[in-house]
Amino acid sequence: MTRHNWFPLLVPALAAAILASGCGADDGYTAWDGMGDTGGWDTSGDTAGDTLVDTYSDIPTETPGDDCAERARWVYLVAEDKSFLRFYPDIMNFELVGTLSCPVGALATPFSMSVDRNADAWILYAPALGSGQLLKVSTEDASCEATSFSPGQNGFELFGMGFASNSSGSSDETLFVAGGSALSIGTGNAQLGWIDMTSLILSPIGSVQGWPEMTGTGAGELWGFDPYSTPPSVVQLDKWSGSVLYTYNTTITSGVTEAWAFAFWGGDFYVFFKIAADASTKVYKLETSDGSTSVVVPDSGYKIVGAGVSTCAPVVFI
Repeated sequence: MTRHNWFPLLVPALAAAILASGCGADDGYTAWDGMGDTGGWDTSGDTAGDTLVDTYSDIPTETPGDDCAERARWVYLVAEDKSFLRFYPDIMNFELVGTLSCPVGALATPFSMSVDRNADAWILYAPALGSGQLLKVSTEDASCEATSFSPGQNGFELFGMGFASNSSGSSDETLFVAGGSALSIGTGNAQLGWIDMTSLILSPIGSVQGWPEMTGTGAGELWGFDPYSTPPSVVQLDKWSGSVLYTYNTTITSGVTEAWAFAFWGGDFYVFFKIAADASTKVYKLETSDGSTSVVVPDSGYKIVGAGVSTCAPVVFI
């Protein structure tokens, strides 16, 4: 779920816990409806003036991680030097899984990444110019294999991506992508689309605000981080239209963007961001309870260009 600038274990603990409180009864983004119909979130009310997002007040009968392998529950990162990392947000620790050796051109570099419920990473490579190849990578040993994905489908030369559950608590998921021309990253608006993971056919949905990197959740939500907005923002996107449902304005330090990535874990968001003035990627944590942003890793030692987290990741961390 990630891109870099192209120019220059927890079983989800959804027990009786409240992630955020304080929104009024008419808040548009309130709680898991618990009714067993759409299994989603009530977004019909007025969100004006709200500073809090999720209020988990019911206990779903199915948790996102019930059918998942242990390694599918963590965040995975890829660096510009092709280091493939496992990130543990609960202890802010990086673990080197291996170094990628994918069957791509000599000048191609990792550009974006997502992880599915089978703990397979999907990494988009960017060549010197043009459309990127989509590779499948093992989160166990960083081994890499080619796929039948056809680059450049429907004008999506390069894109960020994120898996989101089809509904709250569902084990079915969809890979959403946001991108377009390789020469227009960071300008105008990107296009939203989705990839059929059986055929690897990419279908467009519509335009999306800015050029967001994306992450999904086991609660069926799709979120994006756009470093080019002022200030850099985290937004919830309607999965099938691209419209913005909710916005967090962050206090992330902006500048000449060199690399960015984005992941959801344990009820909060993690932004992996490097500007030209930084020695390496900084890790920011966005607390959904109050909308605050803080630097949790000031110097990662890597230039992180991709992040991926599956829908098996905890939705609430206790």
